[in-house]
Amino acid sequence: MLRLIGILFLMGGSFGLGLSFKNRMKDNLNALYQIQQIFKMLQNEITYSKAPLPEACRRIGSRIKEPYGKAFKEIYEKMLLNNGCSFSEVWKECMKKCLKGAVLSEEEKRVCLDFGDCAGYMDGKMQAEAIEQYLHRLELSVKKLEEDMINKSKVIMSLSVMGGLLVAIILI
Repeated sequence: MLRLIGILFLMGGSFGLGLSFKNRMKDNLNALYQIQQIFKMLQNEITYSKAPLPEACRRIGSRIKEPYGKAFKEIYEKMLLNNGCSFSEVWKECMKKCLKGAVLSEEEKRVCLDFGDCAGYMDGKMQAEAIEQYLHRLELSVKKLEEDMINKSKVIMSLSVMGGLLVAIILI
């Protein structure tokens, strides 16, 4: 009886482990979707509203969810203070804090942080083009992650269940 209960707990745990890996991939994809949406909003603010970057950050900060909303408001406030820091420095500082707890890979975080280097010193048209390039990079990351999620989620679930079965058989 105790062996059966132990096997059931073992199988439940291995199934849960597979689900947690699958959910982490899904959370990563959702975070990329959100960042992609933010860059589209930023591009629209610059292109259609002709807003400068700090003002565009303020407008976007009031419309998006946390932690990104707080970071964009902080970018606006620091740029408004005009304490000698460039947009690139302010962007990296605020976004590092924002992305610290994100489920993104290091490459995706780096792409997000590098945006400040390309957008801070140009006119509106060049800023919109720089954002377009970053949107393209994000689109490639999203497509790759979507393909990986389709392929890997089935494998992860199968391996976790089979691993649980193998351990259960060994313990019997």
